[in-house]
Amino acid sequence: AVFCYECHEELLHNPVLLPEDIARFADLVRLHGLNEEIKTDNRSRLEGRVKLFHEIISAGLATVSDRSK
Repeated sequence: AVFCYECHEELLHNPVLLPEDIARFADLVRLHGLNEEIKTDNRSRLEGRVKLFHEIISAGLATVSDRSK
């Protein structure tokens, strides 16, 4: 994909997430059993959190896209 420099830096490398966004995501992580108190070498929960985050982004994009039509 091609992005301008500012979009590339801000959207891909430095997304702006508000504290309430992180809190809501943390709640969803716990609900899905993907939270960890102690890090281990097993990365399956991290993988699950990444997949959940992408699912949330996709759902949000679809919702906003539908509203814009």
